[in-house]
Amino acid sequence: MSGMKRTHWFLLGGAVIVLVLLALAPRTGAEAPEAGTATEAPAAQALSKDPRVAAILAKLETGAPPMPLILELRQLAEAEPENTEAHWNLGLMSWSTGQFDKAMDRFRTVIALDPDGYPDAYVFMARAFATLDSLDQARAAIATYKTLVQDTAQLNAADRFLLQLNADNS
Repeated sequence: MSGMKRTHWFLLGGAVIVLVLLALAPRTGAEAPEAGTATEAPAAQALSKDPRVAAILAKLETGAPPMPLILELRQLAEAEPENTEAHWNLGLMSWSTGQFDKAMDRFRTVIALDPDGYPDAYVFMARAFATLDSLDQARAAIATYKTLVQDTAQLNAADRFLLQLNADNS
């Protein structure tokens, strides 16, 4: 298994499924739409805080071919390097297709742009570090994540992940 323990694969698979579902879930407490976004469907607005990213994701949800939309999202990220939402969603897409190195680059960018706004980026980084047996970096990413969330379920999941890391280390 090329250095990865079976537990790592199991954790990675489970984390990907849960986090992708969470990332795609409608956000509560979203900010009011900015002027000029009233023409977009409410569902599209729920997909992203950025109306342009939301429009791209809405097309993806309708079953449009994904590659042109991914390229459109990548062009937006290149044209606007500070667009955290574009990088976040590109990271999720890279992760879901198994392109973990690209996903890690995107999540690093997200963290650099908005270190507190996307706590799940730290979870993805921790999972990736764990699969690479970089357990100290995985622990550090989860420790940062725990400072950014208050939800008991999220904190408990982080603690379980840390316990699993410690078990795998012994």
